[in-house]
Amino acid sequence: MTSLFISVLLAAMCLECRAQKDDVLQPKGDVTAAEGEAVTLGCQYNSSVTNNYLFWYKQEGNNSPKFILSRVKLDEGNTPDEFKERFSSTLDSNLRSVPLQIQKLQLSDSAVYYCRLNEFVSLWWTFGGGTRLDVGSDVRPTLTVLPPSSEELQQGKATLICLANKGFPSDWSLAWKVDGSSSSSSSSSGEESRSPGVLQKDGRYSWSSTLRLPADQWRKVGSVTCEATQGSQTPVSETLRRDQCSQS
Repeated sequence: MTSLFISVLLAAMCLECRAQKDDVLQPKGDVTAAEGEAVTLGCQYNSSVTNNYLFWYKQEGNNSPKFILSRVKLDEGNTPDEFKERFSSTLDSNLRSVPLQIQKLQLSDSAVYYCRLNEFVSLWWTFGGGTRLDVGSDVRPTLTVLPPSSEELQQGKATLICLANKGFPSDWSLAWKVDGSSSSSSSSSGEESRSPGVLQKDGRYSWSSTLRLPADQWRKVGSVTCEATQGSQTPVSETLRRDQCSQS
C-alpha cells in the first residue's frame, strides 16, 4: 500500500510540474544583417524555479542543431572554442533574458538559432521557436521558367517549373501569372506549389515554384510569367510564351 501511495504521489507531482510548463520566447520574424555587422538575437524565458540553465544552438539546413553556449545563474557557463571569439551571451535572471550576441557576422552565420531552457532541479527542458538569421546584402534572384514535357502533355497534364537562383534574403516569394493575370484569380484551373528557400554555400538562396495545368488548358494559353517579390525590392519576372515551346 505504501509503495502504491508513493507512486500516486509522484505521478501527481509530475502532472503538477507539467501543468506549470516553462516557456521560452524568441521574437517572431527573420533577422537580416550585412556581413561584418553585429546582431543580437533575443530570448525571454519563464520558469517556476530560480536556478536555470540556458542554452543556444545553431541549425544549418536540415543538419542537427549545433551547441553554441550555455549560461547558468551561478557561473559563466560554457562556450566551445569555435564560438568564443564572436558569440557571447549574458544571463539576466531578473529580466529572465539570455540574448545571443554575434560579432563580425560571416556568411556562414546564416542559420536558425534556438534558445533552450533547462530547470536545475528537474529533467524538463523547453526550446524556443527559433530565429532565422540571414547574413548578406540584397540580391535579386535569376529566374528560369521550364515548359512541360511532350511526354507529360500526352498524358493530359502540363507542369511548368520556375527556378529562382542566387537571391537574398530568404523571404523572396514566387507567384505565377497566366496571360497576364494571377493564376489564383484567373480562369485557369491551375495549381501552384512552392518550395522553401534553400541556403547555398555562397550565402545566397534558391527557390522553386510549380504550376500545374490540364494539357487542354495549356494549349489555350498565350504565355505564363513567374514573378519574384521581396519587400521594397524591384520585382523580378520571367515570361515563357507557349508558341516558343516545341512540345505545345
